[in-house]
Amino acid sequence: MSKEEVIKEYRVREILEAARRVMARYGMQGTTVDRVAEEAKVAKGTIYLYFDGKDALVHAAVLEGLREMVAETVASDDPSVPPLERIRELILAQFRIQASNQDFLKTLIIGNSLDIELESEASREYMRVYAGHLDFMASVLQDAIDRGAIRRIDPHFAAFMLGEMLTGSLRRRLLKLASSPLESDAEAVVELFLKGIAALPEA
Repeated sequence: MSKEEVIKEYRVREILEAARRVMARYGMQGTTVDRVAEEAKVAKGTIYLYFDGKDALVHAAVLEGLREMVAETVASDDPSVPPLERIRELILAQFRIQASNQDFLKTLIIGNSLDIELESEASREYMRVYAGHLDFMASVLQDAIDRGAIRRIDPHFAAFMLGEMLTGSLRRRLLKLASSPLESDAEAVVELFLKGIAALPEA
C-alpha cells in the first residue's frame, strides 16, 4: 500500500468515525456534511473528495460501524470452550459491544431511520453484513447442535431470534423501560435463550 493510500484510508476512517458521532448526537436528519467536517476537523471540501454527499457519507458510516461491530463479535469468539459457555460468552460480548456503541445504535434502532429497500445497492450491502453475522452465529449454534449441547433446530432461525432478543433488550434500555445493570440484562437473555420460559421440572 502506497503512502497516499495509507493517508486516504486514515482520513476516510476519521471522517466515518466523526460521522457516527454526529449521527449519535443529532440523528440521521440532523447529520450534515458541515457538522461532520467540523467534528472531523477537516474542510468541508475534504469530505467531498471521498463522498458524493450526505447520503453516501451516512451510508458508508453506518456500514463501517456495523462491520466493526460484527468483526469485534467474531474476534471475541473462543471455539475451544464448551458449546454452551461459548454461546453464553458470545451473548455477553455482544451486550458489551452494543453498550459501547449505544449512542450510534440508538439512532438506528429508536430513530428507525435506516431505510431498508432491498432493491437498493445500499440496502443490499447492509444485508450482506447482517447475513454474514447471522452465518457466523448460526455456525456456532450448529457446532453446539452437532456436539449434543442444544436440541436440533434451524441454526439460522435461532441466530436470527437471538439477534432480535439482543436488539430488543437494547431498545428496552434506550426507551428507559429498564434500569437494571447491563450485566443483569445480559445474563437474563442468556438464561431465556438457552432455557426458555418453561418451569423447571420438580426435583
